Amino acid sequence: MKPQRIRLLSFLCAALCIAAAPRTTNEQNSPPAPTAPIAGATVTDFNGNVQVESPGKAASNPTLGQVLPAETTITTGKGRILLQLEDGSQILVNANTRLVLKQPSPSNLQRLQLLLGKIKAEIQKRTGGSPPFQIGTPSAVITVRGTRFYVDVDKHNTTHVKVEEGVVEVQSLKGTGKPVLIKAGFSTRVREDSAPEPPKESPGHERQENRGNGIGGMNHGSPGGKGKRP
Repeated sequence: MKPQRIRLLSFLCAALCIAAAPRTTNEQNSPPAPTAPIAGATVTDFNGNVQVESPGKAASNPTLGQVLPAETTITTGKGRILLQLEDGSQILVNANTRLVLKQPSPSNLQRLQLLLGKIKAEIQKRTGGSPPFQIGTPSAVITVRGTRFYVDVDKHNTTHVKVEEGVVEVQSLKGTGKPVLIKAGFSTRVREDSAPEPPKESPGHERQENRGNGIGGMNHGSPGGKGKRP
């Protein structure tokens, strides 16, 4: 082989090695792409008339320890169900409520869609770069980073939010007006085509009553009680 050709091949090999090295280093040092939280919930307690309908399956009674995937619809008649999310957060779904579990994404962080009725949420604190927890309703978006609060949607699609601990941000689903921050002991209301109302203090007797009916306060001795408190 001619010396000139050998020198050309050596030069090409060296150039390829140099070009490949930075890419390898960048790939090793690049942070992992952010991932959305895992959807779904585990049934930890229930009593009374409760139905769950997962994608592709008929509505049925829940079972203790059942893992409900995203897009599962939960409907309660005269019953309640307690759900636990993968991070330890808990959702108590009260009677006469319709709720859908959602798969969050970078463009939509909603974990739950409350269509009608009342829930109590006890959300674990988010730290570092963890995305906040969001609940959607027909009229509002509720955003938290760890707190305890109630959400109630009536037949007119009006959303009521009452905070027991921490701070909750409430905004109109349609972007009407500015978001409001609700702190412990206060509440707000959002109609379907209106901005959130200014926070107002919740009566003391209501806050005391809510504490008595909080998560884990299900009556396990009542007809239809199926499990133990988590």
